[in-house]
Amino acid sequence: MEITEHELRQLASDVDDMHREGMRTFREQVAEMHFEAARASRRSLLRGAGLAGIGGTLLATGGPIAPFARLLPAAAQGGLTDTQIAGYAQGVELAAVEAYKAAAGVLSSATKPVAELFAKHHKEHADAFGSVAGNDAAKGPNQKLIAAVTPQLKAIKDEKGALSFARVLENQAAYTYGAALTLLQQASFAAATATILPIESQHATVLSIALGMTAAGSLFPTGAFESTSLGDGTDPKAGLDPAKFA
Repeated sequence: MEITEHELRQLASDVDDMHREGMRTFREQVAEMHFEAARASRRSLLRGAGLAGIGGTLLATGGPIAPFARLLPAAAQGGLTDTQIAGYAQGVELAAVEAYKAAAGVLSSATKPVAELFAKHHKEHADAFGSVAGNDAAKGPNQKLIAAVTPQLKAIKDEKGALSFARVLENQAAYTYGAALTLLQQASFAAATATILPIESQHATVLSIALGMTAAGSLFPTGAFESTSLGDGTDPKAGLDPAKFA
């Protein structure tokens, strides 16, 4: 490890503070989602009551009604829905928890508490995404991702290898959420995701510093904004493509 144990713990504590604030903001966004959904439902009921006579006549006589596909958001027609993206993110977060557990055996007394803290963050992120995924919530860790990283985990021989692995995974998670922000349809879902992305980035930054990687290109490998590129898990500068892992 390239920094003192005290410095590492202070950095991790700063990230924990950011995480707690992010989770508070996420809960506020979830409350806003529920409020907007309830308001939309009330508006729908009122419109339904006002148009009951006309609508009933159209349905009874086989008159024209809008095709169901036209009522779906663009994401549902072209790819993943917002809730599917949330469920996918939940599975990725749970896989990260398992990865940290698998790598814990080679960590020192200085780095193990930090890894446990970051794993705890991932579990809480998974719970947060699951709370908005509805019927698309993950049933557990993303098994395809676990299968993809298992050979890397088995190849880890020392603490440096474990920290390097975790750093790449944290960056890939951040890139995944960067891509998600370009796909999500509802502002509330995007805002909630945006509260978690910086935490993953900070995890990666702390791990980079612990490894002695202080150059800007090491701390921020894709520049000022997280990459929105997706890949098959082999590119450390690309997110985890749902087409591969979902």
